[in-house]
Parts: sequence; structure tokens; C-alpha cells
Amino acid sequence: MKALVVGGSSFIGEELIKELLKSKQDFIVTYNKSIINDKDKNIKIIKIDITDKSSLDKLYKYDFDTVFHLASLPGDTGNPEQMVNVNITGLQNMLELALKKNVKKFILTSSISAVGWYPPTKKFEKPLYLPVDEIHPCRPVDMYTATKRMQEILAIAYYHQYKLPVSVLRLTLVVGPAGRGGGEFWKEFALSLKEGKEIQLPVYSEKEVLHFVDIRDVANMHIKAAESEKADGEIFNCCARDPFSGEDFKKIIKKMYPEMKISLGFPWSLSQGNALYFDMSKAKKLLDFEPEYNLKDSIYNIAQWVEKSF
Repeated sequence: MKALVVGGSSFIGEELIKELLKSKQDFIVTYNKSIINDKDKNIKIIKIDITDKSSLDKLYKYDFDTVFHLASLPGDTGNPEQMVNVNITGLQNMLELALKKNVKKFILTSSISAVGWYPPTKKFEKPLYLPVDEIHPCRPVDMYTATKRMQEILAIAYYHQYKLPVSVLRLTLVVGPAGRGGGEFWKEFALSLKEGKEIQLPVYSEKEVLHFVDIRDVANMHIKAAESEKADGEIFNCCARDPFSGEDFKKIIKKMYPEMKISLGFPWSLSQGNALYFDMSKAKKLLDFEPEYNLKDSIYNIAQWVEKSF
């Protein structure tokens, strides 16, 4: 695999880069804001603007057969033109480039919000059934959920009409250290762990049922999808091994930090006090992929990062 990572300085992009480095493969990273260590000889770093076709011209001289597209806005910016420009036009520009480069695989990083759940702008709408699988009806009603679903439709259209080997990963809430963008909450969470006094959990109530995903599983599933022909033209849920309740989350923190004061009532909880969890059987069947980590593993990973970094 010779990979192009579009959006390599993102929360998920950096973790994907770590996994690619383990395989000792050469790859190219694009960025908008550079925070990547370019000392490793296996990385070539290029600054581009995916919304500007002329900015992409510099990529044509490089050799790559796989594109990981992670360059999307992490939430609703309140600017519809910007949302469409980055999430839709930017993606379409990269799909065209991939088509002209005749790549073997194009992996689009999407979000479970494409199905319709995005708490900052939309009241929770109960799923039609549980666990939610990839064929559950999509019900976007705001700019973020709409543009994420439009990304999926656009990418799959390139697969059917132009035979571009596209796969889509639909991520639940990603848990990991050093968060930025969509993972910014986890950096604040990590700092609260370090202080050891009081912490806000990203859940609304003890009875609420949620489904996150460890950032390490996310990175490994991207690579697994890129290596599988069975992934072509498919959308996959990407979530943790098990769902959990708000009460489960509290117990994990209390066991690790017995003196910690814990508060719930998080207003932007994905399921807003209800139950929402997802089916990963399609990934197991077609990709032979199963997530390795549960929530306890994810929180422990953050705690270890805190001890090393602060």
C-alpha cells in the first residue's frame, strides 16, 4: 500500500499515521495546519487546500494507490457555505483526483451523524430498531448531518458510476488522548483526570446507553478496509466492542479515581438519556474485523497519556 492521508493533522489522522508507520510503508500526508512530526523518512508532508483544485495539482507527481479521506469539518460551523465547500466540494475534488490517479482504494471517514444524530443542533430521534445497522434509514435535518450523508452518497455514486473502489466508515463518537477537532472534549476530559477533583462525563444519565469507539480501533479499521476488496462500495459502522451505560462509565472512573467528583447531565450526549448502540456484524463478515477495545480500555489509554504528557 502506498497511501495518501488527506487530513493527516486531524484527531483521527494522527492515529492512522501511527499505525501506518508501524507497517514501515511510505506514505504522503496532506495538512491544512501542520502539527505533524516530519522527521520520519517514511512521511512526505504536503500542504493543500482540498476546496481549491489548483492546490491539488502538486499531488499528481506523487505515487500512491490508496486514499484515506479524513478532511472534513468536525461539526456544524454555523456557516452553510463553508460546510458545503469543505465537506462536499472538497470531497468531490479528491474523488476526481483519485479517479484520475486510478487508485486501488478510497476510504471515506464518515460519521454516525450521517444517519441523523447530532445533539448540538438536533433533538434526539429514537432509532427504528436496535442495534442500528448500516441500512437503518438516514434522517438528517441540519447542515452537519446533511453534509455527512451527502458525502456518503457522493462517494458511493463514484463507486457505482465510475468504478472508483470506495469504502465508507461510519464512526461513532471517537475516544482518544490529545483530542482536537471532533475529539477536543477528550483533551479537556484528560486534564480533569490529571487534576483528580471533578469531572464531567459525556453522558446525560446513568440509565442512558451509548456506543463510543476507541481511536486505535478506528485507525486499524481504516487499514483493514483499505486492504479488502470486499469493502468496495460498502458502508460500515465503526464502534466499540460493547455499548455501555452512564452507570458503567461512572463505575470505571470511580474505580480508577475513587476521590473524583463525577457529574452527568451532559447536554450534547449522543443519545440524550435514551439508548443508542450499533451493529458491527457487517465489518466482521466482510472485513474480518472486530474492535479490540472497550470503554475501560479507552479511558485507561487517556489516563496513561495524561501521566506521560503533563
